Amino acid sequence: MTDRHSRASEPASSSSRTSPTPPGPAPAGPGGAGPAESPRGAPPRAAEPLSAHPVPAGAAAAAAPAPRPAELAYHRLSRADPRHRWWKPLVEVVISAPLFFLVSIVLGLLLGMVALLPGGPDVSLEVTSSGYPTDIFTQPLVFFITFFSIVIMLPCVLLARTIMGPAPLGLISSVAGRLRWGWLGLCLLAGFGLYAVVQGLLIGVPLAAGAPAPETSFDPAVGLWILALTLVLVPVQCAAEEFAFRGYLMQTIGRWLRHPAWAIVLPVPIFVLGHGYDPWGQASVGAMALVAGYLCYRTGGLEAAIGLHVSNNVIGLLLGAIGWADPFASEGGSPFDLAVALVLDLGYAALIVLLARRRGVQTRRRVLLPPGARP
Repeated sequence: MTDRHSRASEPASSSSRTSPTPPGPAPAGPGGAGPAESPRGAPPRAAEPLSAHPVPAGAAAAAAPAPRPAELAYHRLSRADPRHRWWKPLVEVVISAPLFFLVSIVLGLLLGMVALLPGGPDVSLEVTSSGYPTDIFTQPLVFFITFFSIVIMLPCVLLARTIMGPAPLGLISSVAGRLRWGWLGLCLLAGFGLYAVVQGLLIGVPLAAGAPAPETSFDPAVGLWILALTLVLVPVQCAAEEFAFRGYLMQTIGRWLRHPAWAIVLPVPIFVLGHGYDPWGQASVGAMALVAGYLCYRTGGLEAAIGLHVSNNVIGLLLGAIGWADPFASEGGSPFDLAVALVLDLGYAALIVLLARRRGVQTRRRVLLPPGARP
């Protein structure tokens, strides 16, 4: 038996001993490292609780929750910046909207002053029921002011985003944190190619069937300026609208609502109200807005939406500049016009999705989210 058991039996055999062992503390454990035993007859002391021992700092740090990797879609990119807060998009619009309207008013005043100058260019301020100038294709200055007043959306939106975040600024362009120029160029090629084919069929098939050719109306002295502005200014105008309606609005809604359908659908009515067409024309604008929003989500950036918008506006304005179409008509739309718009929009979307899949276009941004944050 062990020495401990021998001590436990001592009280029973103490009468046989000639001299009892004097009371005192028991010796320490082997090597002197163990705790001293309680005096004979006293209750044993309880062991100290584990929590009384200090915890190493490294162990406490290891127990803290760590950021976790996640992949964010385009409309959720505000969450890529841990310093961004839910209220910051509201401040963005407080900064950008008044600035945009102020600059627009200044441009309108400048146009009015030019119209009143003696010997100045002949400028008509008359507008149609759709809200566009009546003589937009015959007055280059009016054409310039009309589209430049939309271009100023772009610096206003980018300035507000620079001030309020999220950072980096390029997140408003794509999940890559920048505008992907090569991908944008391919989207433009796809868009112009598709629109050229469809418009060619719309014009060529009636001609082949014996219909009269469209009447051409083109004055080189004015028309060349209109063509140049169409090719240079209009693409920037389209990009400005996409940064505002698909960039800012989609990411603002995505900051608050997780499902992409909200970010795609909710900006559409605002975009439609900015175009003064008849109901069929408004429906066509709404269809394009839905497809543009879907492509932003599907391809991870604004490039495909810009390609669709630029192709639509530039082809329509080029036809309008030679008198073959009226892109600003506020009446006379038909279900056929909507059907053509749907063919163009859906055909473009299918082509872009196919190209994005084949090229392996990045559609998500990989980030580290704080503990508990939802992607």
